[in-house]
Amino acid sequence: MSRLCIRTLSTAALSLLIATGAAAGLARADDAEETDERDIIRLLPPGKGLPDTAGPSTPDLPFPPSGGGVVPGHGLSLKGQTIQVPIQFQPWPGKEKLAYVGIRLDGVHDPALASALGLSNEAGVFVVDTTPGAPAAQAGLRFGDFVTALDGTPLAETSDFVEAVKTRAPGTQGTLTVWRVGDDGTGYLQALREIADRGSTPAMMFLARLYTNGTGVKTDAAEAVSWYKKAALAGSTNGMLLYGDALAAGRGTVTDMTEAQRWIRKSAEAGNVAALFRLGRMYRDGEGMIKDPLEAVNMFKKAAEANYTPAMVAVGLMFEGGGGLEADHHQSVQWYKKAADAGDAEGMAALGTMYSTGRGVERNPATAAAWYIEAAKRGQLLAIHNLAYHYDKGIGVAKDPQLAAGYIYQALERRYQFTYQQMLQNNRAWSREFRKALQQRLAQGGFYSGTVDGSFGRTTYDAINAMVQAQ
Repeated sequence: MSRLCIRTLSTAALSLLIATGAAAGLARADDAEETDERDIIRLLPPGKGLPDTAGPSTPDLPFPPSGGGVVPGHGLSLKGQTIQVPIQFQPWPGKEKLAYVGIRLDGVHDPALASALGLSNEAGVFVVDTTPGAPAAQAGLRFGDFVTALDGTPLAETSDFVEAVKTRAPGTQGTLTVWRVGDDGTGYLQALREIADRGSTPAMMFLARLYTNGTGVKTDAAEAVSWYKKAALAGSTNGMLLYGDALAAGRGTVTDMTEAQRWIRKSAEAGNVAALFRLGRMYRDGEGMIKDPLEAVNMFKKAAEANYTPAMVAVGLMFEGGGGLEADHHQSVQWYKKAADAGDAEGMAALGTMYSTGRGVERNPATAAAWYIEAAKRGQLLAIHNLAYHYDKGIGVAKDPQLAAGYIYQALERRYQFTYQQMLQNNRAWSREFRKALQQRLAQGGFYSGTVDGSFGRTTYDAINAMVQAQ
């Protein structure tokens, strides 16, 4: 979820991967400055790193792709109306030159779901809630609304909304085009349940998603599983997959590996590439079955052949030595490159680490930084952290501690645990100029009131903790 201008949640981009420390030893940068590779982290499959270096706590199954066949109940859709909502942009508290509306958002990335929700096309951002007293609340926006345009300009992603607001001056006015169902949030949920009960599997899946994430409702794993099961029984292959995944994890239901495998295989046999990927993980990790690295790679490759990029990254990880196969870094690079070329941020970050550490390819800090930049644009946290280190040390890019601090601030803002721990435990590996710049940013954010001198003591640590806990 997004408190506008702070961060964005997208359940369509859930990550399989966690980060851990790189191999011990020193690497020499282009400017002959020694770098501490404890701060250059790389991708490894779950279970290969220390628990305290893991990324943010999220489900590790990338959300299944949309499309790919008949969607049961596709013809059913919510009935509502399009309204024009005037809104006045206020100064962002603490950053008065930036516009602020006080809203949390989520996106819609599935044409079948967009149709079920009553949207005319796959566009619009879902209003999760609003900040009391903020412009969005004053304008009357509420849970269940979809903002489809700002002053006539269509909005397809949460990032579109954030960028559009950034261009506005505080004190100015705009008009939001809003698709509204029901009279309030309760009416919206009731309408959504009605079409789900009539057989709309996209509505069933959306309800499950709301209860899984606590989006506009109280988090309820059991309620989420009940909707995944209904969708599975109604013929949704994504419902089969996510119901099976819940059974395997014992999430909202009792653990039942036999039933989990049955539902996941049924989804895979029906052509769901994310289910093939999930089976690959089960073979790789020995989850309810005997470990079989070769069968895992076979499953991953089948999903990759269908252009499912998380599977491409998974193959790369296995050849990097994380799955029971003999390491082959050249193959890792090839698979990461396929994923990166297809626009996958995890693949870009992984490829960046290969160029950064010289595994499977000639070491090239500039190319590593270029891939990190592309991944960082897409919000990939490992890349954001590593890119900050490159800028602080001038590795493959012009040295810029201020820019490095900006990236680290962004990672802390999103509670990235590796960055958080490095700032508390290994900040002396970073330059004093960087540490001063980070203190300045913490002060601008209202978290730090001490001396900006680059010396991290209790006041700085308290500020970092306050920032992370405030999100």
